[in-house]
Amino acid sequence: MIGVRRALAAVITPLALVACTDRISGSPDVGPTTSPASTTTGPPATRVLATQLPKQGQCLDTTSFTPIGCEQRHDAEVVQVGELTGLSDAPPAEHDLRRAVLPVCRAAVNDYLGSADTDATRLQVRAFWPNSEGWEQGDRWRVCTVVELTPAEEPVWRTGSLRGVLAASGFGTFQLCAAGSPSAQEELALVSCDEPHLAETVPGVLRLGEPGDPVPSQEQVDAAAREHCTAAVTGYLGTTSRTDVFPAWRTFGTRGWSEGFTSATCYAEATRPHSGRLWGIGGNPLPG
Repeated sequence: MIGVRRALAAVITPLALVACTDRISGSPDVGPTTSPASTTTGPPATRVLATQLPKQGQCLDTTSFTPIGCEQRHDAEVVQVGELTGLSDAPPAEHDLRRAVLPVCRAAVNDYLGSADTDATRLQVRAFWPNSEGWEQGDRWRVCTVVELTPAEEPVWRTGSLRGVLAASGFGTFQLCAAGSPSAQEELALVSCDEPHLAETVPGVLRLGEPGDPVPSQEQVDAAAREHCTAAVTGYLGTTSRTDVFPAWRTFGTRGWSEGFTSATCYAEATRPHSGRLWGIGGNPLPG
C-alpha cells in the first residue's frame, strides 16, 4: 500500500476455500508500508485566505499552494473544497484535524476518480487545512486533493487530469505491485508492476465499516476479507484451479480506523516472483 504510511493487517488463504486451514499464517495488527499518521497532510506554510483557495478540478503546485491548470506540471489535483465544523476555537491537535478531514477527503477522492478502489492504487489522498495563524483568524477551510505516487512513495509531477480515471479502465495504470509477501511481511516493498514482483492488488477494495463504528476484531476482519478476496482474486485470475497463486489482504489496523481507513485491500500473491500481470492468466504458467 502506498501514499499513507499505514498500520496494516495481513492474512493469507488458499484460492480453494476447502484447503484454507493449510495456508493461514495469522494476522497481527502490524505496521508495514504505510501508516495513516504520516500521510502527507497538513497546513500550507503560510496563511491561505478563503478567497485564495483552489476550486475542484484545478491542480496545485503544493510547494507554494498555487492553483494552476491541470495541463501544467503539478503534484496534486483538487477533488473537493469545504469547511471544517465541530472543532475547537483553539488550533486543534493534528489527530483531531485528521479525523475531521480524512474520512471526507477519502470519500471525495473515490467519487472524483470514479471508483472505490483507490486504496489498491498509487493514487492517494492529500488533505490541507489552515495553519495556526489562519485558524486563530477564523479560517476553517479544508482542501482535499489526489496525488499520484511512485512505488517509492515519492510524489509524481504530472500533467493532465485524473478525474474519472479509475472508471475508465485506468486501474492497471496505477495498480500496486509488491516485491515481498503481503501476507507475511510487515514492511512491504512496492515496485513497478513491470518489474519482477510477488503480488499485485486486484479490483474490489472491501469497506469494513464507517469511522464511527466500533473497530472490528481481527477475526471479524479476516472472515469478511477471506470471503471477499477469494472471490475477487478468482475473478481477477479467471480460474479457481491454481495452486501457485492465492488471495492475501491487508488492512489499515486500529490506528487508522477513526481517520476513515476502514477498508481491506486484496492481493493476488504468487508462490514465486514473476514479471507481467496475473490479470486473466487462467491456467497459463506464471509469466517470467
